[in-house]
This record gives sequence, structure tokens and C-alpha cells, in this order.
Amino acid sequence: MFSKLLKNVINQGARQYSSKKGLKVTVCGGSGGIGQPLSLLLKQSPLITDLFIYDIAPVTPGVVADLSHMDTNSNVTSHVGLDNLKDAVPDTDVVIIPAGIPCKPGMTRDDLFNTNISIVCDIIKVIGQVSPHALVGNISNQVNSAVPAAAEILKKLNLYDPKSLKSSTQ
Repeated sequence: MFSKLLKNVINQGARQYSSKKGLKVTVCGGSGGIGQPLSLLLKQSPLITDLFIYDIAPVTPGVVADLSHMDTNSNVTSHVGLDNLKDAVPDTDVVIIPAGIPCKPGMTRDDLFNTNISIVCDIIKVIGQVSPHALVGNISNQVNSAVPAAAEILKKLNLYDPKSLKSSTQ
């Protein structure tokens, strides 16, 4: 399902922005277990000219350094920390959110929900402020709750478009 989402998001972004020379794509959570291989796949796409990797993890610049060694036409930049999220999503065409934490031993589904939904909602608020027309793909855990929460935030900001918010189950 994940590869189908990625393909659909990139293809829809390409159609939506076909008059542009290339897509700007941001991966929010780009240093995690899903974000790193996702970023690697995105770096290889000829449709993408700018790839922004955002995460709160301090290893993000290392991930970007590794990706920068790939001989492709896309430029990769690193954005680390909560204060730099606005720098990672300005005027971006596609935002993919693999951010969040995996379920840890002893953690309840409510604990996971509260943590990951909070992360997704914070990211969505910033996207609404600095890149309101971005196509958003959400693959954060408890996606069945994260997508409706993101939709509600976008509705409050008067930016909700059901065609611009995707999940790994769609």
C-alpha cells in the first residue's frame, strides 16, 4: 500500500504542477525508519528538483549528506528541529509525513495516538501557514486517526481539499 500511495502522490503532484519544471517535495520525519528509504526513493525521481528532509533527529544532516552523493538532478536540503519546520515546507508541492514514533513495549494505543497525532497536527498547522496548496500524504502510525485529525485542522484554516490529503489506505 505504501508504494501505491507514494506513486499516486507523486503522479498527482506531477499532474497538478505540470507547468512547473520540477516538484518541490518535503519529507517530514525523513530520518526515521520509513523516512530514510522514502527519501532515497524520492531522490531518484526525475520529477523532483528539490527534496527537503525535515526531522527533529540530529542525524538528519547525515541522511542528507548520504543522499547528496547520488547523481540525480534533485537538490537535497536538511532541516532539523522544531523551529526549522517552517523552513522545510515553504511553497512545497508535496509533503509526505512518515513522522512519529513506533509503538514501544508497554505503550498503549492511546499513548501512541496522543504522541503521533500531536506530531502530525503540528506539522499540518505549519503546512497550512506556509504552503497551503501542498498535496499532503500522511503515513504516520494510526493513520486512520491522523488523516481525519489533519482534515479537521485544514478545515479550521479554511484550506481543506479532500483531493489534497492522502493516506496510505487510499
